[in-house]
Amino acid sequence: ALAGSITENTSWNKEFSAEAVNGVFVLCKSSSKSCATNDLARASKEYLPASTFKIPNAIIGLETGVIKNEHQVFKWDGKPRAMKQWERDLTLRGAIQVSAVPVFQQIAREVGEVRMQKYLKKFSYGNQNISGGIDKFWLEGQLRISAVNQVEFLESLYLNKLSASKENQLIVKEALVTEAAPEYLVHSKTGFSGVGTESNPGVAWWVGWVEKETEVYFFAFNMDIDNESKLPLR
Repeated sequence: ALAGSITENTSWNKEFSAEAVNGVFVLCKSSSKSCATNDLARASKEYLPASTFKIPNAIIGLETGVIKNEHQVFKWDGKPRAMKQWERDLTLRGAIQVSAVPVFQQIAREVGEVRMQKYLKKFSYGNQNISGGIDKFWLEGQLRISAVNQVEFLESLYLNKLSASKENQLIVKEALVTEAAPEYLVHSKTGFSGVGTESNPGVAWWVGWVEKETEVYFFAFNMDIDNESKLPLR
């Protein structure tokens, strides 16, 4: 497995302490199958995936036929939504790029608990616990995943090795492109569970991979959020 060999590099912690942030960064190099992190314990600790769950949710939606194809348009019903950028018709790529929660809640409702559970088990995704409501178990329910598990899941997706069709994995990978340059390509997704409190902070995520020449680097970052002003640090 990608994270079979993971070393701790505590010198990375100065980046976190400089901003008074509690967090973890896991970076894995595909060719050497090796990973490094600033905090081994936190790298294995499970947190709510929040909107990083849009990655498996999109694949499951495609696999079950709830999402017909990458060209399907998810219509806005005209009702106010939490964010203005969600108040329009969106394609799958558009819904992922603006992290449109209502679109993916509808997808999850149509997938249903039985099929959702089956695919999370197939994907070995986190603790596979979908209790807390079919349309919010990844936002405030019982689903949890670690940074290490995130990079392992992303590697499987990159290699088209998830228990899903290659075509559907390619569709989702294309939708995750956040930066394209001649020298490199970034696929990534953010997540944010809410602010929380000092004693019970929320979590912010950034996960993905970078393709650079013949090398691929997988990464997962999460941090405690007890103050919204810290969110841009992600």
